[in-house]
Order: sequence, then structure tokens, then C-alpha cells
Amino acid sequence: MSFSSFQLFRFPLLVVALLLSTTVSRAADSEALLFQFYRSTNRNYLCYDVRQTNGQLDVQKPIHVYWIRAEEDGAQKELTFIQRKLAFGYKVVSHKDNEATIHLTAYKKLLIRICQQNGKWVALTTINGQEARLTRLFVQMKSPNSLNVEYVDIFGLSTSTNAEVTERIKQ
Repeated sequence: MSFSSFQLFRFPLLVVALLLSTTVSRAADSEALLFQFYRSTNRNYLCYDVRQTNGQLDVQKPIHVYWIRAEEDGAQKELTFIQRKLAFGYKVVSHKDNEATIHLTAYKKLLIRICQQNGKWVALTTINGQEARLTRLFVQMKSPNSLNVEYVDIFGLSTSTNAEVTERIKQ
């Protein structure tokens, strides 16, 4: 995989920061939380929550994406239209009853399947050649004010062993 598909970093107004990848946030307690997206530029981060209607996955809009403004007061803020369309949003690639496959706007090669596993909503993807439950993404920028990405780390839990799996994508 290469970074040529990471469109997010071509737009200066959209550069976002990640916490250290080991940080546990307050949103991690949420039953709806699928995964989080962090950047190296500041402590603000994004949460990707499952969206349901009457206990069923909303297959047209299966995810609610929002900011946690850790740099401010920890408030939850909605994405702007531009952030959603050009950087941190997603597109539904396919769906069937109570399941949807998406890709992130910033990286179309990473397919993510939203489904239930053992009664819990999860985001499944392939990490380092293994099926895994996606838990977080971390983007390391080349410098604090740069739009260039040094690498992206993808973290998850293997569906077969429950061990943490990671993959680093370098430019």
C-alpha cells in the first residue's frame, strides 16, 4: 500500500492530530465506538461510531464520525462538510442485511466491514495479512506544520487469536 491515496494530507485546512497510539480515551467506553483516528499534530482525535436504527445497522449511513476536542475542553464536535467529503468521511461500497462495507475517504484501499460479532458491533479489516477488528489509526506527519505523511499505523485485534496486530504504511 502507498500513501498516494491519502487525499487527506493535500488539504491544509483538514490536517488533524492524533494522540499517542496507546492513549485510551473517554469515548472508548461507548458501546457504539468502532475505532478511533489519531494524528501526531495535536491531541484532538476522531471517533467512528456505529449508527443503528431500531437495533439494526443503518446500512445507508452506518457510521457517525465526530471529533473529540482534547486540546480544548474534550467537547464532541461534528465534522464540517469539507472534512467529511475530503478527509475523514467514508463511502459505503456495499451492504446487505445488517452489514456494510466501507472505505475511508482518505484511504480507499482499506476496506472495512461493519457487522456484529459475538453481539457487539465491530469494524473488520485486513491488517498485516490477517482479519482483525480495527481499533485505531495513527498518522505521523513529517513535521507539525507539514501536509506530508511519514507513515500511518493501523491497529487491531486478530479475529482468530485476539492478539494485537499492527501494520505500518510508509510513503
